[in-house]
This record gives sequence, structure tokens and C-alpha cells, in this order.
Amino acid sequence: MRAVCVSNDPKRLADHQRGRAAEFESEYPLTVGKTYVVLGMSIWENVFEFLVRDDWDGPCFAPAGFFELLTAPIPEGWLFGLRAGVHASGRDLWTSPGVAVWGYPELVEEHGHAGALQELEPEALSVFDRYYEIAEKADEA
Repeated sequence: MRAVCVSNDPKRLADHQRGRAAEFESEYPLTVGKTYVVLGMSIWENVFEFLVRDDWDGPCFAPAGFFELLTAPIPEGWLFGLRAGVHASGRDLWTSPGVAVWGYPELVEEHGHAGALQELEPEALSVFDRYYEIAEKADEA
């Protein structure tokens, strides 16, 4: 699945697509007009996000509001999982912000994988890179 970036500034997102820290966030390392391979999706707090490789060549959970509207099939091999945040409300959401995740198996089945990507842990990055290469090759076919 691919998505075209239309913004990279969290301050320009609709309120319902902004997380708690959006007012403190700077622009994401994404290029407006560039097409990105989507390796996963999540709902974190109230924000629907795409997992892409950013312009710094690393994993990035970017708000879906940064991308053009699209209709696409779910990529082959993706899984879906609900997280504890689907039942959380109020302050509980602060301790269990993960609501749902779609993507490659490790992203969905290993609850610490997304956090390891954000921490740039080598093992998680290796898994991310492997799926990125697979997605790139599938688009070339």
C-alpha cells in the first residue's frame, strides 16, 4: 500500500487527529508530494496513524491526516489486533493508549515491537527493513 503525503505539520491537523503532544511536536520528516510505502496502521489514543519509512530512513508512525485520501486493499500477510485502549477512557487511556494495529505479523503479534521501532532498536529495525524491501519488490512486480 502506498500513500501520498499532503502535510507534515501536526499543528495543521484536525483536532480529532491530534494526540496530546501535538502542540509540542515539530514537523515530521516527510516530504509533501512524496509517495510513501505504508507498512502498518494503528490507532493510538484518538489518532489514526500510518507506519512509513520517513525521510531520515527510519520508521515513523505519522498521522493518516498527513496523507491523501485513498482506497486500497489490505496488503497480503497483514494481521489486525485490538489493544487494551479500545476499552479505556479518561485517564485510563493515558496508560493504555493503543487501540488497534494492522500490519506485518511482528507489528501486531509482538506488543513491544512498535515501541522498539520508535526506540530504533536494531532487531526491530531489521524486521522493519525486511518488510519494507518485500513491499518495494511487490510494487515493482
